[in-house]
Amino acid sequence: MGQESVAAARGPASAGPRLTSLDAYRGFTMLAMASGGLGMQQLLTDPTWGWLADQLEHRRWEGCTFWDLIQPSFMFIVGVAMPLAFAQRRQRGDSWARQCLHAARRSLTLIALGIFLDSFGRNAVVIQFIRVLQQIAIGYFLAFLVLDRGPKVQAGVAALLLVGHTAAYLLWGETGTCRLLPAAVAAAVGGPANGPPTTAIVPLFPPLAAGGPWGPITNVGFWVDQLLGLPLSSGHYVTINAISSTATILFGVLAGELLQTTWPARRKLGVLAAAGLAGLVVGLALTPWVPMVKRLWTASFTLFAGGWTCWFLVFFYGVIDVLSWRRWAFPLVVVGVNSIAIYVAAGTLRGPIRSALQPFVAGPIAAAIAPPWQPVVMSVLSTTVLWLGCYWLYRRGIFFKV
Repeated sequence: MGQESVAAARGPASAGPRLTSLDAYRGFTMLAMASGGLGMQQLLTDPTWGWLADQLEHRRWEGCTFWDLIQPSFMFIVGVAMPLAFAQRRQRGDSWARQCLHAARRSLTLIALGIFLDSFGRNAVVIQFIRVLQQIAIGYFLAFLVLDRGPKVQAGVAALLLVGHTAAYLLWGETGTCRLLPAAVAAAVGGPANGPPTTAIVPLFPPLAAGGPWGPITNVGFWVDQLLGLPLSSGHYVTINAISSTATILFGVLAGELLQTTWPARRKLGVLAAAGLAGLVVGLALTPWVPMVKRLWTASFTLFAGGWTCWFLVFFYGVIDVLSWRRWAFPLVVVGVNSIAIYVAAGTLRGPIRSALQPFVAGPIAAAIAPPWQPVVMSVLSTTVLWLGCYWLYRRGIFFKV
């Protein structure tokens, strides 16, 4: 799909109407996040429901589950929305500089909100950049810089980011010393000559922490966070995930620009489905050389997750905006148009909500259901309360934006 053909297909009015399917997809993603895995951890060994409980857990290190696709979906959706949002700003007469200022302000707001949530309930301000909001903030601004460069440049930048991200890990090498620097130089700038000190952080999953460029504490991302003095993640997420996750946002930008074209809906769906299949195949094909590790947002994970996000978009766009089957999606749209509200509420109010519900769940409800299902009931009820909060905002026309 060339830059010229997309520009021609887009037509004179490139902003277009708001996509209900995108709001529904966003709402689905946020409700899944807010549910906390539906509280199914105790059912992992259940012969009937264990498969579902497993999909609602992160992979311990390598691999991918449905739960691992929530953050990529959120970032992909951000990218899909960008062409429409900035097209509207251009139609209002905003210059590129004014749009850039808006993108910068939004990024800084997301970072501040993420720091607030990281620090909430603690005795100190926690400054880190591994939460989804901070990762989106970085990727959002980088994606904006190529937003008006056309799909060829955007796809090329996404590819370069993934290649550069992978090269950084591989060049770091198996010893934890950058292969481009002598050991003494690496140590002088903060890179240990014989690998990062294992006393700095205890591996969360020792059997899988075999070292090498993709190990939990022997990778370049871990070293960068040490060098910058950032808090080390107990789950081994790293700040430089923002490099490869920017590619996820750019994949969304490409999808959003495709949806803005005047091409027939069937053709759009076909291109999205083919792109999704390509992402799945290439992502899997890379795994012998680049492990699929969501916690490091490796290139194989980026492509594999991008394939699934394309297919999710095919479903929501095809059913809601093409077939016009919209009524079923209303509960999702209610959340999708207030995604920031439910994200913040889930991060700050989930505990109080569960405390308020506990007497009822521990009383009459507990007597009627088996113990492994009691956390599921609690999760469903607390998520319902969060949804009702979004519904209250929706009915009053209150929508939180950043």
